[in-house]
Amino acid sequence: MASLTIVVLTIAISRIVYRYRWKLRFMYYIARENYKINVHRPDALSNDPYHFDAFVSYADEDRTFVISLVKHLEKEFNLRLCIHHRDFIPGTGIAENITNAIHNSRKTFCIITSHFLDSYWCMFELNMARMDAIYSRNGENVLFLVALEEDTMKKLSFSFMDLIESKSYIEFPEGGDDEEVTAFRSKLADTLRQSV
Repeated sequence: MASLTIVVLTIAISRIVYRYRWKLRFMYYIARENYKINVHRPDALSNDPYHFDAFVSYADEDRTFVISLVKHLEKEFNLRLCIHHRDFIPGTGIAENITNAIHNSRKTFCIITSHFLDSYWCMFELNMARMDAIYSRNGENVLFLVALEEDTMKKLSFSFMDLIESKSYIEFPEGGDDEEVTAFRSKLADTLRQSV
């Protein structure tokens, strides 16, 4: 009887942990970051709690496009953007770098491509950004998507349908002329500048 009770409790706890895995991961990393700030760096607290205007989540295969986009947004619109290959802290775990970047950025936007959807770390970033929006920002809309490839949004997991239905995404004008690309960048910058 004792063995049966232990097996049932183990299965029940495993199901609960699996169901809330993203929330538990998010809470762990945020608690860890808050501990570091309060205990190790009390001088890090300032009036502006955000180091960046936005964290840019993208697949490494799309790096060329993202670097070009980030350069334009930072130069033309004076935005502070966080991208992993430039702003992550060496020697810190990937998961911790991701959650710190999301939590220390006013907004998060994901460059959705087929490479993004196939990447474990990109999906991790997307899930952590959703958890941050729900649990740290009181459900405010701080996450949005940029569809870089046509029909990519249709391939997005069913669990992200709320982002698609709420129109929390914009599409890059694939094959568009310079005027359309400039309008896209301007719209993206306006979205990033909107106060949360």
